[in-house]
Amino acid sequence: MEKNKQRHIKRWLTPCEQVEHLKGKGVRFALVSEEWAVSYLSKNNNYFRLRSYRTGFSKVEEGPRKGQYANLDFKMLVDLSIIDMLLRYQMLPMTLDIEHFAKVRLLERIEEAGEDGYSIVRSFLASYDETNSKGEVFNSAKNEIRRGSSSPYVAGILAKYPDFDFPAWVFLELVSFGSFIYFYKFCADKFDDKKMMDEFYLLQSVKSLRNACAHNNCILNEMSAGKPMFRARNAVSMAVGGVSAIGKGQRKSKLSNDRLQQVATTLYVHNILASEGVHQHRSESLHAFVLRMNKHIEYYEGNDQISSGFEFIKKLVDAWFSPEIVDSEKTTLDSVCS
Repeated sequence: MEKNKQRHIKRWLTPCEQVEHLKGKGVRFALVSEEWAVSYLSKNNNYFRLRSYRTGFSKVEEGPRKGQYANLDFKMLVDLSIIDMLLRYQMLPMTLDIEHFAKVRLLERIEEAGEDGYSIVRSFLASYDETNSKGEVFNSAKNEIRRGSSSPYVAGILAKYPDFDFPAWVFLELVSFGSFIYFYKFCADKFDDKKMMDEFYLLQSVKSLRNACAHNNCILNEMSAGKPMFRARNAVSMAVGGVSAIGKGQRKSKLSNDRLQQVATTLYVHNILASEGVHQHRSESLHAFVLRMNKHIEYYEGNDQISSGFEFIKKLVDAWFSPEIVDSEKTTLDSVCS
């Protein structure tokens, strides 16, 4: 019989103890006082989240400070957490824009194919029919839609279609982003449309970032190169390669990081899909974000992982979203925290 492994339970540290713990790891308190840090940890941020940004900093390899962080101040962790929050605030509405315009594009494609809008939805829903061990037929797609019957936003629509016989333009208002993407793939297969299939994979990447932003996951606490779960789509890789300011080495390095790859994919898809007006609105917001991102860029001198990650995002924004003159003293992004 396998022996039970003893659980390692960490004690809950008070904000004062958290500061002491950080000091023991070599974190400095030169840019802000320890008292300020204690107050910040008490009222503004979760210690576990904040300390996750330490992974982007190197440690001393020898001498009396071996194993401690070489150049990390508490204010840098705070700055990164704010920038990360603001990045999520940029990416989440952009993913919603993408979902909207992808739905518009799909409806146009269904019409071009001569579909009536009903039969293709019936076929898609039927593809989810399964039979359990008791011989009962169940359908996960219909079950997902059925759960909306208690929603004040779609209950009225569902009441008009009790038999699930939706036209495509109604169906797209009822399903989750994930289900919509698989309907997109279903249509791509039916129409034998390679371009649509490529777009399906792009939308999957966008959805992953959308979910991370919606669940308030940290993004910028890991920007190192590595082996991504999925390779960047050719269209994204080529578009990034077409940015003159980004060299081949930087493109390969940054797209090998899942998080930066998804950010790049979302920026790329939004650039090619959104309307001119929406694109311009996001452009202004993105350039305000870039200003805030680089406000304390001197903190990260000598830290290639962070400085080059910021540089990569800035280059994509500059290339794909027309720059606007943004007053850093007036922008609301800048006023979030100095």
